[in-house]
Amino acid sequence: MNAHPQLDSTRSIPPPDPDLEPLKVSVYERMAKAAAQLMPLFPYDHAGAIIPCGNVLIGGPGRDHGQFFHWNTVSEVVVCYGSHNSPLSPAQIIATQNLHGVNSRLSDETDPGAYAVIVVTQHQAEEGEQSEAMIARCTSCKAELVRHTYNATPHDLPGYDAARHGSATDPVRQFPTAVGSAEFADLRNTGEIRVCAACGHDNGPFSGAVWGWARQVAQTRAVNAAHRHLRELPPAVRSS
Repeated sequence: MNAHPQLDSTRSIPPPDPDLEPLKVSVYERMAKAAAQLMPLFPYDHAGAIIPCGNVLIGGPGRDHGQFFHWNTVSEVVVCYGSHNSPLSPAQIIATQNLHGVNSRLSDETDPGAYAVIVVTQHQAEEGEQSEAMIARCTSCKAELVRHTYNATPHDLPGYDAARHGSATDPVRQFPTAVGSAEFADLRNTGEIRVCAACGHDNGPFSGAVWGWARQVAQTRAVNAAHRHLRELPPAVRSS
């Protein structure tokens, strides 16, 4: 009796998509030059894509990353690529819940020697709509200050909101989480939201600058505008 399964009964990995070139990057090199936290390390963001996003969280005098909560309809996994003065250990892997707290992951944010290099990987929805939310709570009574829910459906699914993320012809697509996070930071800092309706506590400003989402969104817009400008030039000018 043949103990080996027949070839036609074994499972096989399908050949790679010819439109998706296999790529590799060093998270350390890429994030040393990054504009923001949660920066996609690769250009693939289609339905079903695995999107690793880099983060470099560092301490310093007066540094305050704040605290918020993130909710996602898809799964996320956190991997630590090195840390100091942080509860995260190098090579630690965390499978997050759909609703999870987010902060700097530093034990002392004011320590200039504190840091954590992490990659948050999410699996894009393969069908239907994908939704995310950013939630801020009062630091005094923990009541909800604001919940910003936004459409994060991948660009090749019917629910994708092209108008919200730029032109469909943009060579570099906006990362929906960065767009939604930048919007959340603006909402969180409005006066009527900062002051808790439940207990009257003024929660102070949220420092979106240390997260860099608005900068990433602005830089992506500028890159796409520059690309359009170049393409609109007469061929003779482009080749000169």
